[in-house]
Amino acid sequence: MLFVVQAYLAMIAVCITTYNQEAFIAQAIESVLAQKCDEPIRIYIGDDASSDGTQAICERHAQQDKRIIYVRRENNTGLTNNTIDLYRRIIADDCEYIAMLDGDDYWTDSHKLQLQIDYLRCHSEVGFVHTNGRTMSGQKTWTFGQREGVYGIDSPGFANCTVVFRANLLSYQLLDTITAQHFLWLDYPLYGVFYQRTQWAYLPQKTAVWRDHVSVSQPRKAEDILRLHEERCRMWKWLDECFSGKVGYSEQEAKDYLFAKRMNLIYQFNAPNLITPELLNDYKPRPWKQKLKQKGLKNSLLYTILRKFI
Repeated sequence: MLFVVQAYLAMIAVCITTYNQEAFIAQAIESVLAQKCDEPIRIYIGDDASSDGTQAICERHAQQDKRIIYVRRENNTGLTNNTIDLYRRIIADDCEYIAMLDGDDYWTDSHKLQLQIDYLRCHSEVGFVHTNGRTMSGQKTWTFGQREGVYGIDSPGFANCTVVFRANLLSYQLLDTITAQHFLWLDYPLYGVFYQRTQWAYLPQKTAVWRDHVSVSQPRKAEDILRLHEERCRMWKWLDECFSGKVGYSEQEAKDYLFAKRMNLIYQFNAPNLITPELLNDYKPRPWKQKLKQKGLKNSLLYTILRKFI
């Protein structure tokens, strides 16, 4: 009797979130469709109520390829909720791996998924793997190299478009917990949890491009940038509470971090509206130095000098 043994094929879910990205979303989708991978791929696109041509582009691709599941939200709910909704669908569909790709980024290596899935198959102790890649800002690109993980307040974290992780790292309970925090974005807290729960790996191949332009994680206004820094502190504190102090959060370090960031923004953007009594009270040098610092906040050249010596 002849027995035929078939290799087990794991479903890979590609998670794409998008909002008003008609200039980029087609390239993102097509870079996934170009993947040469032995395992089956299912593409989940979450459109957070785009008002431009994003919907038409996504619908056209979904009609042409049945592997695409296009989810259109009627109301804009934000990046975190949009991503978590896709995660819930992926969990329900019993996919084994999840690959991340924001709608304004794209993959450059047609073997990216196979490369990362092969690594995870050979290293059962590793929960997620990321690769090298490039940053694109306007017409300029540069390699961003290895990221060391999510381990502190100023950690850059992992480039979302390079990450593949095991779906069993997710749970409805974890998603509910993160949802309740109302974070501005999801990758930092989620990968922070993964970083504590499992091992990770870095592959040096350049497989993706991350676009550096105005977005939730890359604002251009001083007030929005300050809010981003405040959010990083809040997420850092939350992670530390989740893991009983193992992340290393410090109220004083967070306070010093925000003080320095606020001072830099005041100078960089000439933003006196960010000056508060609390800001000046947080740092109390000798009285004559305090007066100089107050004057320095109103004069960018003087501030540049003062920040080196005071």
